[in-house]
Amino acid sequence: MDLFLKNKKFLLFILTLQEAFSAIIPFFLLSSFITLLYYIVNYFHIEIGYINKENIHFFMKIINSFSSLVAVIAIAYFFAIRLKVMQIIAVILAITSFVTILMFNGTSTDKYIVFPYGFDVETLVVPIISTWFLKYFYPIFNLRIPVADINHHIFRTFNYLFVFIISYIATIFIYLILKYIVVDEIIVLVHKIDIDLPNIIVLAIRDIISQIFWFFGIHGEHMVNGLIGKEILFKEMMPNITYGEFNRMFVLMGGAGVGLGLLVALLLYVKDNAIKTISKISIPFVIFNINDLLIYAVIVLNRFFILPFVFLPIFNLFVAYISLYFIPVHFTNYYLTWTTPIFIDGYLKSGGNLYIFILQLFLIIIDILVYIYYVKRFTHSMQLSEHFNRFSKNLEISDELKSKEGVKAFVARSEIIDAYRKLDEIIESIDKNDLYVYYQPKVDIKNNKCYKFEALIRYRYQGRLVGPIFLDIIERAGLAPIIDIWVCKQVKKDIEKWKKISYLPQISVNLHPDTLKSKDAIDKIIDILKNENIMFEIIERSFLQGDIVNINLKKIKQEGFCISIDDFGTGYSSLETLIKYDIDELKLDKSLIDEIETIRGFNVCKYTVEICHKLNAKVVAEGVENESQFKIAKEIDVDFIQGYYFSKALPFKEVKKYAAKFK
Repeated sequence: MDLFLKNKKFLLFILTLQEAFSAIIPFFLLSSFITLLYYIVNYFHIEIGYINKENIHFFMKIINSFSSLVAVIAIAYFFAIRLKVMQIIAVILAITSFVTILMFNGTSTDKYIVFPYGFDVETLVVPIISTWFLKYFYPIFNLRIPVADINHHIFRTFNYLFVFIISYIATIFIYLILKYIVVDEIIVLVHKIDIDLPNIIVLAIRDIISQIFWFFGIHGEHMVNGLIGKEILFKEMMPNITYGEFNRMFVLMGGAGVGLGLLVALLLYVKDNAIKTISKISIPFVIFNINDLLIYAVIVLNRFFILPFVFLPIFNLFVAYISLYFIPVHFTNYYLTWTTPIFIDGYLKSGGNLYIFILQLFLIIIDILVYIYYVKRFTHSMQLSEHFNRFSKNLEISDELKSKEGVKAFVARSEIIDAYRKLDEIIESIDKNDLYVYYQPKVDIKNNKCYKFEALIRYRYQGRLVGPIFLDIIERAGLAPIIDIWVCKQVKKDIEKWKKISYLPQISVNLHPDTLKSKDAIDKIIDILKNENIMFEIIERSFLQGDIVNINLKKIKQEGFCISIDDFGTGYSSLETLIKYDIDELKLDKSLIDEIETIRGFNVCKYTVEICHKLNAKVVAEGVENESQFKIAKEIDVDFIQGYYFSKALPFKEVKKYAAKFK
């Protein structure tokens, strides 16, 4: 598994499926609740108006019949995002292809299509194939209609007309080849294999295959019934007990993968609030052996649980089988349904035999202990909230930003496995006393004054003071808001010290795009720096992040803070930003300043300065390092110079002293 996880494309594929399965958890919660309600009504013979066994059973079948369709929609939607194709087109294509394939499979009648309950192979494969074809055929068959600002979505849809049809045909064609030439031949071959295996071995093989399908998000019971059949479940293992009943009593305790053992282990040791909440919600369902919610929330495609999930049921099977072989038990003719809770099933089937109770209890305890080991590993290696809490504590940040959107973003990264390891090392090494805020001067060259400084992080690493070399991994982990808030707090402390000596410089603070996307982070920062002379430096890609960023930027301006566009001249630079946003300052990136001595570089910088001045915005030249760059910057009427030509970043105690040189 680790070998596959080092492959970025494979990891992106797995993570996309996980996103899709996570999105349909609310549906499975509803489905599980209705199933549970049905069996409660059935057990206690409840008849209250419309709440009766027949009505609830009909409703349960209707809801469950949509499970496959819901999965197709979710998978197509998230793969469309990953492959950068139009989501609504991908979803419609997947549904159309899926329904067509159901017709080929004979699941249609004269009046309607019968959707299969649960996930089968088609549910998983069809939306992936159809969305991939959409991506593959778009460059070839799109109509290339120019996408105008007006009716943008309509023109985009027109470009997909032929792409949609060709992708649909290709999906059906590929599926038919796979099914009727490859899969059907494999099934025929399996049924032709005439090996006289003991029934208990056949049951074990059946359970292993079922568990593997469940792990990949496919309904294991349905798939194994299609591949192997279910005749073994009705064969008598001992007098009055079939292999199916034996499997329910000792293997499917709490549902597939020994769900009860997993649930208890999660409740005892998991630290993530989301999983803890899902575990608590799952309690009544798992008691009745309904663990779809737990499987799709925790198990599916989670490499940490593949071994216990697949092999613990087999351990239970053989331990129980051997135990009953040596200590015969008389079983009653009571027929067990699959939702009969553990211990109650043993009591009913054995007539209250204490040995069966002890055997079930022993197996559950072993299952819990094994799952606890893997839950601990999962928690230690994959629990981002643990890192978040430790990081917050190290930098003395409050709990107000926990579990926000920045943290969630990290889960979708292709470098996730390696990133967690690096993040753990970084957080272990960072101590609040190792981080500092330094201030780099922005010199007013028109008035020969220095009253503006940019706050920059410095980090003591292996005895040397360096830039924040850890920022890349911290940003990818979604923890940038924590760093930004810490900087703001340090700046506030320094401003208070300067006020005591009547020194009031303007300080620029950098805000990461993730910080600007967080309402809580911006509210916290405004609260910290309210009424101070602060300019927030924002890189241009922040302006592309949507409505939340726009709202936060307006809030910043309304509170009296200034806004500066940082790194202008890099990949995201756009004159549209200057038109749409009321900015106070623009910083020409060092990459432009490095070219300012060329004709092209000179003209670009010169006209950018002119545009900014017409819009009443000041201009800062970043990264000015020599006399020639300084003179040209002054010639084109730049307002401020920042760079080693004047000074590197300075510690707090040297700021006022440096500014005094320009008086």
